[in-house]
Amino acid sequence: MSSSATAEPASPLLLRPIGVVGRTVLTVTSYAGAAVLLALGALGWVLRPDKDRAQGLPGFALTTARQLGWMLAFGMPLVALAHMAMGSFLALQSYYGSTFIDGTGAVVGVGLLRNLGGMLSGMILAGLMAARMIPELRRQHDLHPEADPGEILPVAFRLAAPRITAAMIASPMLGLWGVAVGTFTGWQAAVSMMGIPTRTFFLMMFKMMWIRDVIGLVGKGILFGALPAAICCHEAMRPGFREDPVSDDPVALHADAGVPMARPIFRATCLGILSILIVSSSWFMLIYHAVPFYGPTLLKTPTP
Repeated sequence: MSSSATAEPASPLLLRPIGVVGRTVLTVTSYAGAAVLLALGALGWVLRPDKDRAQGLPGFALTTARQLGWMLAFGMPLVALAHMAMGSFLALQSYYGSTFIDGTGAVVGVGLLRNLGGMLSGMILAGLMAARMIPELRRQHDLHPEADPGEILPVAFRLAAPRITAAMIASPMLGLWGVAVGTFTGWQAAVSMMGIPTRTFFLMMFKMMWIRDVIGLVGKGILFGALPAAICCHEAMRPGFREDPVSDDPVALHADAGVPMARPIFRATCLGILSILIVSSSWFMLIYHAVPFYGPTLLKTPTP
């Protein structure tokens, strides 16, 4: 019998796009499910009373403190620089794009507090975590190549738990820090460049700023830190991890090709930012826009 008779028939040309879509859906679902299971397993490990008795690894509190330290040390300067630009831009845009100066402080402070501050800080942290955590976790994984398959998941949970916890703490802190820096910069821009009195700038801002906005920033910030951190941990420890080989070709090196872990870091950064955008839009549609407690804050129409 000829080999052609035993070969599988080729898929019809019209059905190939369906196969591509199906494989893409399965890949995305599998990746997201594995990241969520890793995060849930890390949470379960945190709740264990004997979590600090793991041999060969530092304690949970010490590792969390170290992770939180570098996240804040690296994140605060970057967040401050980004929010300096954002605060001054919002102040100038609100002044030159509107017909009254009373709303300048509200646009800057409330805009940063409700959405922009936490979201931008989370995106910066997502990039930092991908660049730092993936190589770090790969080194941890390579130190134990002989690990028993039954111990792979417990070790993964122990490694991911302090990093996800630190990210959940760091993200709201960076968000509040960014709001403070952006508001200060917008206030200085409004006073020095537009002549808006300090009292006018802060009066309307505090009128429109509610405690629920702070609660929302903290709540979203926790998710903005947890989801990218879980993605970074999964990207570093997933079975199909592959490092890009370093090339000895001078032309390739000049073109920045063949950098180790470039693809996993890039993929984790993009997916982390995408998860932040999904959470932000879902928060607006399902909580802020739908629940009366988080309804829009509108100023009353002045009566003549």
